[in-house]
Amino acid sequence: MKNSKKALLIGLGATAAIAAIAAALAYEEEAVDKIGSYLNRQRMKNFVKDHLKGSQKLLRAIEDLTDDEIDGFLRVVDRAGDWKESAMDLFSDLKDKAGDVKDNVGDKFHR
Repeated sequence: MKNSKKALLIGLGATAAIAAIAAALAYEEEAVDKIGSYLNRQRMKNFVKDHLKGSQKLLRAIEDLTDDEIDGFLRVVDRAGDWKESAMDLFSDLKDKAGDVKDNVGDKFHR
């Protein structure tokens, strides 16, 4: 076999291998996206069950929402959760400082 034919066959083989790998990666990415969408939909349903008394109408409506709508809702919920946690930390710090001030004032009056 001539060198040019060998090179051509090796080139075609390498191209086929690269195409197969690219197709597998594209399929895997699509599968990961589908799994992520399913998990987000379930997360939204759990939110409805936990915080909105599990309204059956809302649970059915979730099935009609697009993935972008669900992602947007979950971003809002996550931000609200972060805000709530920050506010709770702030109130906890204020409570601790108020207790410290109370103790300091009490110590000064008891001397």
